[in-house]
Amino acid sequence: MFFRLSRTQRNIAFATVLLLPVFVIMMLTIIAPLVSAIALSFSDYSLMDPDRSWNQFRNYTELLGSSEFYHSFGITLTYVAAAVTIDLLLGLLTAVLLNRNIRMRSFLRSLFMIPWAIPTIVTALIFLWIYQPDYGVLNYMMTRSGLMSENVSWLQSMDWALAAITVVAVFRQTPQVSVMLLAGLQNIPASLYEAARIDGASGWKMFLHVTLPLLKPVITSVTLIMIVNNFQMFTLFFTLTNGGPAGSTTSLAILTYETAFSRYELGKGSAIGVIWLILLFVFSVLFTRYMNRNSEH
Repeated sequence: MFFRLSRTQRNIAFATVLLLPVFVIMMLTIIAPLVSAIALSFSDYSLMDPDRSWNQFRNYTELLGSSEFYHSFGITLTYVAAAVTIDLLLGLLTAVLLNRNIRMRSFLRSLFMIPWAIPTIVTALIFLWIYQPDYGVLNYMMTRSGLMSENVSWLQSMDWALAAITVVAVFRQTPQVSVMLLAGLQNIPASLYEAARIDGASGWKMFLHVTLPLLKPVITSVTLIMIVNNFQMFTLFFTLTNGGPAGSTTSLAILTYETAFSRYELGKGSAIGVIWLILLFVFSVLFTRYMNRNSEH
């Protein structure tokens, strides 16, 4: 029966057989949990009480009227803006330097990738030791150099905790940004730089009028990826501060975890996740349209 099909039909059938396992895995691991979470967000459901009751939009109205939600949202935005901006600036600078014809370039590229290769939880544990207020490396270096007169509890300070987490995120993510931008730099034809050099353009002008315009699609993609990744950052916040001190680092990820698994309000925790998903989706669409429109002009 299979051999009576036309060649096009056989190709479609073969592609279906190949894609079916992927589709089933996506259904079980992504689509089904997502649909379940959305349904759960409209109900009262607790780990202490297995009976689920429909509450319409009460979870959402309570969240949107809660100062705690907006506080966590503000912390998340502040962290994402700072981490992504620094990631892009340092990543672009490093990519430009590593794209130059320098000695031991391959070794330096491999060395620079080490922070990205380290698992996030391991990076967080390393910085727990660095930030330790009594015998941490950072306080030791700052006091020995005379920059500080006394030790600082970096992760227990409401003024410094979020900045300390941002530093750890930048340390780990900058190599990833740099590699993606470096790949974009290597796709820029060298003839364009030669033509600009013949026209008398300086290095700075070549960067502004040749490198940046041709690198803009890569920068757009990298920016969107890093915003999404940092918006859902949980490991660093949970390991380093667990939302403290006094809620000064309680991001949306931490708030979702605390609501669902500390207060046992799974319905409301799911509602936070759904709002979170909608915000990211809307931002991604608007950001992509805006960048594409600018590229056309």
